Amino acid sequence: MAVKIAAQLTGANREFNGLNRIEHELVDRPHGTRYAVVAYEVKRVTDEVDEGVKIPTASIAHIEAVDVDDLRVRDILAERYKDRTGKSLDGDPTLFDSVVPGGENDGGREVPEPSADEILAERDERKAAGLPAFSDGEQQ
Repeated sequence: MAVKIAAQLTGANREFNGLNRIEHELVDRPHGTRYAVVAYEVKRVTDEVDEGVKIPTASIAHIEAVDVDDLRVRDILAERYKDRTGKSLDGDPTLFDSVVPGGENDGGREVPEPSADEILAERDERKAAGLPAFSDGEQQ
């Protein structure tokens, strides 16, 4: 059996669309997995007579985006997935899989790739300090 999903938070229920808060982020950086907390309701159950099954359609009633730094939602998602399927999400690469060697316990530490703003800020700091904008760490 399959469950269909419907989501249209407009008009009177627009206030429950927490993705509106991050609209510009979604447009500027459309790639990557994001996390949210979702409340849903059963919108309808369709009776497929030919197939002899009933197919429910869940409707998103409320959604709030979660900051990528908040690992609680990701952990809950991984736990529920493992409970349901017996599989781990550990094999799926995510932002949190970027590891710098030589970190804590020689296991590395998780570090996301720097943003363009961070790279430019670093360049400006080096320039203000009289250093080359970018270097391999060697003093000249």
